[in-house]
Amino acid sequence: MNNYGQVLSIIESYLGHRTYGELMREYFGGNGDCAPRSAGGDRKVDFFWYNDEKELTTRIINRLLSYNFPNRWIQKQNLDFTRLRVQLGFAYMSRRLTDRKLSQRKYSVLHFHTQPLAFLALDLLKKLPTAITIDFTAIQAATEKTDPNFRWTYTPNFLLEKKVFQAAAKLITFSEATRKSVIEDYKIDENKVKVIYPGVDLNKIPLPTKVKQIEQKPYKILFIGGHFERKGGQDLLEVFLARFGDRAELHLVTQTPIKCEHPHVYIYQDIKAYTPKWLELYHQADVFVLPTYSEPFGWVFIEAMAAGLPIITTRVNAIPEIVSHEETGFLIQPGDRTDLANRIQQLIENRNLGKKMGVKGRQIVEQKFNAQTNFQTLESIFREISIGKQTHENSAHLSLQF
Repeated sequence: MNNYGQVLSIIESYLGHRTYGELMREYFGGNGDCAPRSAGGDRKVDFFWYNDEKELTTRIINRLLSYNFPNRWIQKQNLDFTRLRVQLGFAYMSRRLTDRKLSQRKYSVLHFHTQPLAFLALDLLKKLPTAITIDFTAIQAATEKTDPNFRWTYTPNFLLEKKVFQAAAKLITFSEATRKSVIEDYKIDENKVKVIYPGVDLNKIPLPTKVKQIEQKPYKILFIGGHFERKGGQDLLEVFLARFGDRAELHLVTQTPIKCEHPHVYIYQDIKAYTPKWLELYHQADVFVLPTYSEPFGWVFIEAMAAGLPIITTRVNAIPEIVSHEETGFLIQPGDRTDLANRIQQLIENRNLGKKMGVKGRQIVEQKFNAQTNFQTLESIFREISIGKQTHENSAHLSLQF
């Protein structure tokens, strides 16, 4: 395997991105060219969260940029340019950290996860070959989250993203939907853009050791979503209370404060990924339901499929690339509570169907969303752009000699 230079990777740490970053650290800590090079533990890839080592000034600037306008409607329509301000705060922290690390060590390749972290680093992208992972573009966000009359508020994000996409050596998208957006909406060469799906550590999400009884009562419904309302949690809760409260359990994992006194509704606000309680919730569930309105990718779907669960979710963004309708679960339209209730009812009445969907889902994760094999592809990207730089430098050197 050809070697490559030292890689500096700056990673977003928000919600699912943190899980992705932790899995990256584990893989590159002990595989391939990224294994320790010496007893001192030097590695081929140095990882840092974008908000590591924040100085006081940086904290103040980020706090000001992330101020939430009190009017929720204005927030929802992005009229206070929330997305731009928050992403500029991320970019400022990332740039300060990147400069510090570049002054301490020589790197051959840069990697940013995700693209806003590179907004203020265009000059660096022109000096060092850079790979950027993208879960969602501004165009996709505007289409999903904002009324058509206010999508113009995403224009600054779009322009910054376009500059970053043009300057990067390689763009890695989490889905075909995002790859299509990068190529068509931003006019980027398709050869520069590659899909590498996020994956899960299958060793950490084994199938339940105890076989569930088909006649198990009550039926257990699992929801995991940080933003309860945006992830369709309110739709699920109201459908559950109206139709299934007397014969099923609803387990809600969310960061949103929720008040519900129903004896069959269980609320968890302190569950972290890859902990024993987190795995227990997946293993005890009969179905995973997330009727989301907006979803850049959705790690929870591949986690639930790895745990052998059927899925009920919506047809937004990359989800149809993960969940196959009537094969590994059901896809409905966002906000369609009638269809949501009918699909839950269908699985309650036909538990063998849910079991078959769960088995198929696990197989798809093993083939398509395996972190180990997918990070091997990312490793090959680092090698490709590093070798490309070396080839370019050697050619330039020969030209000078002649």
